Amino acid sequence: MRRFSIGLLVLAVMASTAGSAPAFVAKTSGATYLQLSAGSGLASVRNRGNFFGQVKRGRIVATSNVQLNGCESGRAGRGNTMLCKGSHITFDTVGAGKWRLELHGHGIYGSGFVHGCLVLDGRDNHPSGRFRRTMGGEWQDWPRQRTAYTLGTGAC
Repeated sequence: MRRFSIGLLVLAVMASTAGSAPAFVAKTSGATYLQLSAGSGLASVRNRGNFFGQVKRGRIVATSNVQLNGCESGRAGRGNTMLCKGSHITFDTVGAGKWRLELHGHGIYGSGFVHGCLVLDGRDNHPSGRFRRTMGGEWQDWPRQRTAYTLGTGAC
């Protein structure tokens, strides 16, 4: 689990230093570090920044500008969204501008710098996972009730 998060952080650094990457990939003004680990339930993340991760089993609803891989089945959702179901679905928001992600299922992992809003709702009958909102910050358990958190200078 820790290796996956470190790998995602390395990818983020590599993407931000790539010569062909847009300028906003390097840093999103007002963003804060967000890390999700072994989540079970719902994680909704939105607005701006670079965020990478996976859902080991479940579904992702995302705006069409989010890169999704590993969909076993998928379809267009409401408005400008896509629905992706499967095992080991990965996502990344590099170059996406403004985006929205809803991660549902088991084995939810994510890491990156985000400006916006995080909503967590852990499952009652399983370990719900852990998260932190600052680099090196204290880990917290996912709440078992829908709870919103502001990320950086963003708003919920």
